[in-house]
Amino acid sequence: MSLLSKKYSLLCVVLFILFSGVNISCNAYFESKKKPESDNLSQEVRELLNVSTSSVEGNLHFKKNIGDIESDLQVLLQIPKNQITRYCQVLKETGAHGKISRMEVKISPPYPDKMSVEVHILPRGGINYAEYPVKIEGKVIQDEKLIGTFKTVLTGAVGGDIIPVPTEAMFPMRFEFHLWDSVPSESFSTLIYTQSKLSLYPPFTDPKKIMEGDKSLTPLEETEMLGNPLRITLLKGEEVK
Repeated sequence: MSLLSKKYSLLCVVLFILFSGVNISCNAYFESKKKPESDNLSQEVRELLNVSTSSVEGNLHFKKNIGDIESDLQVLLQIPKNQITRYCQVLKETGAHGKISRMEVKISPPYPDKMSVEVHILPRGGINYAEYPVKIEGKVIQDEKLIGTFKTVLTGAVGGDIIPVPTEAMFPMRFEFHLWDSVPSESFSTLIYTQSKLSLYPPFTDPKKIMEGDKSLTPLEETEMLGNPLRITLLKGEEVK
């Protein structure tokens, strides 16, 4: 073998050893870099790295605010069905999200000797109120005069027109208020509506403490909401067609 060939072979061996060493060093360096323990990471970093933890999994659903609550709820004012007779004509107008925006009841003679209105708290099913407890404090106003109040706390995922059978673990979802207890002597028209205060509390707050007015609790957000107006008109004999 010529001297040139020997030098070339030696150079190849040296280069092989050098590159192998660099490769081994690089591999050793990256292998020594362990993945960070998720328990030691901040919440912000865990979310950026998409680390699967229970706290992150709980954020799969969008956080709710008082605006979501207001959109989900309807405080419905109406006449009880057992008081609607063949002499009653009920007119309803529907607004956003299928909510009743206005209601009118026209009653022809003979007038009923008793009449009430009822308030129904109707969640539409978009909020889990077990997680987002809400207190509702409402007023029933007739011709600008206060005729009654109501209060409850929403604590479950109840939606639609399904009103649950009350149990000891539930708070009332229906309230009734008397308008008159004797036959009216003449025709008239009256306008009734509700005005409610909604208070959203921190997730999973004890609903009993909310209902009892525990002074240590502070709502996260509050808003006012008007219910559908209900007009009741007693028609005169000549007005009936």
